[in-house]
Formats: sequence, structure tokens, C-alpha cells
Amino acid sequence: MEFAMWAYPWDLLDEGPSEVERRLRDIGIDELNLATNYHTVQAFTPHSPERRTLFARASSYFEPGPEYGDLEPVPYEGMNGDWVADAATGLSDLTLNSWTVGCHNSRLGMANPEYTLESAHGDDLVFGLCPSQPAVQTYLSALVSDLSSRDEFARIELETFDYFYGTGFGWHHQKIHARLGVLGEFLLGLCFCPHCRKNAKAAGVDAERVRSTVADTIDDIVAGDVSHEHPPEEWLADHSTVAAYVDVRERTLASLYATLADAAGTTSLGYYVGAPEPGREWVVGADLQALSNHVDYYCLPAYESSSDAVIGAYNAVETVIDDVPLHIGLLPGHPAIDDEATVVDIVETLDSKGVPRLSFYNYGLLPEQSLEWVETAIETVS
Repeated sequence: MEFAMWAYPWDLLDEGPSEVERRLRDIGIDELNLATNYHTVQAFTPHSPERRTLFARASSYFEPGPEYGDLEPVPYEGMNGDWVADAATGLSDLTLNSWTVGCHNSRLGMANPEYTLESAHGDDLVFGLCPSQPAVQTYLSALVSDLSSRDEFARIELETFDYFYGTGFGWHHQKIHARLGVLGEFLLGLCFCPHCRKNAKAAGVDAERVRSTVADTIDDIVAGDVSHEHPPEEWLADHSTVAAYVDVRERTLASLYATLADAAGTTSLGYYVGAPEPGREWVVGADLQALSNHVDYYCLPAYESSSDAVIGAYNAVETVIDDVPLHIGLLPGHPAIDDEATVVDIVETLDSKGVPRLSFYNYGLLPEQSLEWVETAIETVS
């Protein structure tokens, strides 16, 4: 089993890349998944020698190339130079991967609402760019091409290169006091931007009928006339026109991934699965069997509190993928895990399951105690 650690570039630069590399090597880590293009974040950094908290809007941590078009990454305002290049220069033999966020970009969404998801009620969901939009497709493929052209990265790992979903992982001071459930989240995030509707109409789907049905159902969920616990799969089985609309966006995303694979060239390409829950990736437009033709592996962030729960998540995804390795991510600390024995048990269980690669979240966010738990767990299977 190979071991990786997610990290932010400021963590490497605050402590020094060579010092971080030494610590990770001592722990037993082989690879570093470095945030390169990321969503808005407040990060609490318990062992940083420079700070305890960092705030950043959605930003890139490298200087992007010129070939983007209407949308392009916005370099972080607090960055002096190119943080990715600076971090990579300070590493000697630790494998470096690009951890890359795609459509979850509130900065670009607020500045360019015409390229975001549009709800059935006509609202721009500015936390999410819509991958049906040609400008967004150009942006995402240019981003992958830009990163793959850099010598630093062995892998590019894609997060939210999809239709995202309903409430967008939470907004700053988000206020939602209606219980939407998985069905409501799915329907709220179903996009009706001009390009989604155009694609549907080209496939013979009545997009306006779908929009009306979805909007009415969201209102019915809020009113309590449709249960928020109603499984979305069952609801779609009773609404064939909406199901056909959903099928169109899955085909659209699969076509985009063919382009992303070309943009990656010989660089290994992975996609983060499990949102909004393992096995229901279709909610964000991802047909994992179709995407299997275009990615080298999937990574499931299974931030659970027991080995049974992690394996349950693993099995839920493995049943719907086709001949693509499934990597796992763990959160060996608060709020998922509170003790070393649990980390050890989960790592041992995944090793016995034959999981090829395990990533831990996240170097700069974890306290020293959690890093020690990771070291103990890796020692038990090495």
C-alpha cells in the first residue's frame, strides 16, 4: 500500500518544504497531494510556526498560463511568486501530486454568474460553475493542461469537476431552515442554465417540463407534501422526463472527461468520488462506469469513524465502478476519529482489503497527536 498526505502550500512554506518532507518521510508518507487550485477556505493550522489561521478566497497557488479564455484561475493575493513552484523546489524525492478543485469556485461564480448552475427557480448558484457551459469546459480543460505541463506533478486529482450539488458544501453564514434531504439537495442543484436546457432539447427532452416539475417538487418538500427522506432513485423512476434530463448531463460530463484525459496527456488522472454520498455520484452528474474510460483511478474520501463505516463506503463505490483502482482518503482526527487504535484498525482493514493507496487529510490541519497516529498505523502494515 502507498501512502499520501493532503497539504496546503502555505503549510510547506511556513515550515519549510525540506522540513515537511523529512517529517512526512519519518511518518511513512510517500506522496504529497498539494492544493493547487482551491475553493474559499478558513484553515486552522495547529502546528504552523507562522500562524494559527489563514483565510483565502477561491484561488490558485500557482501562476496560470495564458490559454484559458473567459474564465481563468485567480492567483491568491497573499502569494508572492508561485507557491507551487516554491514548494516543489524545496522537495527532493517526495512524489508531488496536484490536488485541484474545479467547479466549486465562488469567486469565479460571483464574478461570472452567467456560467454558474441555475436552479429550477431561476437562481444562480454561484458556488458552482456549470460544466455544460462551453466557457467552463474550456476553463477546466485548460486548468488540467496547465498543471500537466508542469514537471512537478506525477498525478492530477480532480475535486468537483462535476455538477456539484444543492447547497454547495455550505456557504459562509449559510441559512437553510427547510429540511431538503438528499432528494431536495439533488433537485436544488439540478442545473437549468441555457446550455443544460439546450443539451436536453437536442436529446428530445422537454426541459421546461422538467424545470416545472423540479421546482414544484422542491416546494412540496419544503411544505412537507413530499418526504425529504424519499430516495431520489425512486422519485426519478416515477418521473421519466426528469430521469432523461439527468441522463443527458451524465453524457455531457463523460464527454468533458474525454477532453480532460486528453489535456492530462501522460499525467495520471484521478477523480474524487463519494459526494454527496458514496454510490450516489450520479447526483452530481457522474456516471462512474462511463468516466472509467477517462480516468486512471478514483479516490474516495471516507472520513468515517470506524473500519466498518469506511468499508461500507468503499463497497458502495466499488459496486458501481468498472475496472478502475479505488483509492481511499481518511481523516485521522476531529471530528471523525478520536484515538490511535481506530486509525490503526482502519488502515489494517484497508490493507487487508488490497486498497492500493491511502491518503490522509490534512497535514497542516492535523494536530501533532494525529500525525503520530498516522505514523503508528503505517508502521503496523509496513
